Amino acid sequence: MSAKNGKKRNKWITFTIICMTCGIITELPYLRWALYEPMREALGQSNTQFGMSMSLFGVIAAILYIPGGWLADRISHRKLFSISAIGCGILGLWLSTMPSFGATMVIHGLWAITNIGMFWPAMTKAVSLLEEKEGQGKIFGLFEGARGVFVLVMWLGLMQVFEKMGGIKAVIIALAVLSIISGIICIFFMEDNVGEGTSSQDSVMKDMLTAIKTPSAWLVAGVIFTIYATYSSSSYMQAYGQNILGMSAVAAGYVGIIRKDVIRLVAAPLSGIISEKIGGKCTILIGAFDLLFIASILALLGLPVGSSFTVITVVIMVVSSFAIYGMRGMYYAIIGEIGTPKKIYGAVAGFAMFIGFLPDAFNATLCGHWLDKYEGALGYRYIFIYMLVTMVICLVFVGLLLKYIKKNKEQIEINKKEMSEDLQNV
Repeated sequence: MSAKNGKKRNKWITFTIICMTCGIITELPYLRWALYEPMREALGQSNTQFGMSMSLFGVIAAILYIPGGWLADRISHRKLFSISAIGCGILGLWLSTMPSFGATMVIHGLWAITNIGMFWPAMTKAVSLLEEKEGQGKIFGLFEGARGVFVLVMWLGLMQVFEKMGGIKAVIIALAVLSIISGIICIFFMEDNVGEGTSSQDSVMKDMLTAIKTPSAWLVAGVIFTIYATYSSSSYMQAYGQNILGMSAVAAGYVGIIRKDVIRLVAAPLSGIISEKIGGKCTILIGAFDLLFIASILALLGLPVGSSFTVITVVIMVVSSFAIYGMRGMYYAIIGEIGTPKKIYGAVAGFAMFIGFLPDAFNATLCGHWLDKYEGALGYRYIFIYMLVTMVICLVFVGLLLKYIKKNKEQIEINKKEMSEDLQNV
């Protein structure tokens, strides 16, 4: 086998492991997005309490994104992936005992370390290193889609576990075991990448300051923040189906799988393919999907509430999910679109994620408060309006980012050329 073919094979092996690991370990902290009511009831918590553990996860995660970017620039991704996955699984086994509220808070705090600080910036950089700048939209769109394949297949099995083998506790145990297994696979089959696009220890503070002083990094962070705030809020659509439309927990769960996993298989890769066709212009594509989401949420707000409108409501939810995953498939790629030098990619990504994923620090508690305070459909309407406003703000950030890219086109092209030359020499 030629060196070129061997390199290509290793690339796709690495890609597969990244998708598998990310697809598995991210489901444990966000399990509520698929089985909100069963999990809340099993833990014996109110909506507000249930939201507080997710908010704690978000607060600690936000603090860890920047040092996580530092780790991604200096420590082997194989080591970070394996420790993260195994640690996540062990914490999942603890949660399966249905511990007290305090213990649940501790578990989510530790998950922020394993699943975010040690994993997320490293995962983002690991994916970015697989393609040149022009292919960033394609590789991240493909990543979202391939990860969706793993998650979809996994959830089809997990729903059977939920229905026939012990409910939510059995689901948590199954996910925990899968997480530990994925960590072991990382140890034996993922390559070390020490030295690829890293900078020296002496430049740590310089890298962080460079990221903070980069105007485009703030704009990227704003785009990620608004998309992610909407994405995380959309998880309540599953509970809306069960509590307002009268769907069973199983039916609502399957709708959640369609929205969260099936649609991702189509939307994210499609956005990546379109991005490549239009020359890697991911920001423009995000704006188009944003407009689609705004139209869908306006339709949802204008629709009468009632079980007789269940089918059309589900259709609107699916359309909104298509728009969300189209945007999610692109928002990591815009870090490359702005011409981020590879040596500080982890630092810029960590900073952008620090700002961008702050909704995890307050969204769950805020939405839980609305649901506890306003009975029936009203609480959900507050959530939907919040999503609408957030996406309008996203359009503003998209416009500013497009203006920045146009103004700094020459320097961005220079950085892209340097990135291409680095990748050819790896």
